[in-house]
Amino acid sequence: MTSRVPPDDNDETSAPETGTDFNGAEDPTVISAKVRIVFHDDDQTPPDFVYYLLETFLGYDEDASRELVKRLGTEKRVLVAELNATAAELAMQRITRTAKQSGYPFKATIEHQA
Repeated sequence: MTSRVPPDDNDETSAPETGTDFNGAEDPTVISAKVRIVFHDDDQTPPDFVYYLLETFLGYDEDASRELVKRLGTEKRVLVAELNATAAELAMQRITRTAKQSGYPFKATIEHQA
């Protein structure tokens, strides 16, 4: 059993053990787990739309998006991003909503890392 030295009442750098900051708010530095976003190939979604998704929602430039779409055509599924879970969920919501509104059956999935 280890003993803990109590924090000095005047020490402003000691935080409570609850995972909160000095004001009791959630710690903004907590990082969520990394997940992968994978794009899946289909016969109906045009390459230009997939370029748009990569560039708009995942920050790819034109050359990188074209290379990924080329790989998608041969490999049928391509890892396009590794993000923290919160950012990945937000990107997936935007991607899914945009595909649905555009009438394409485009599929992207989130894979949790082991």
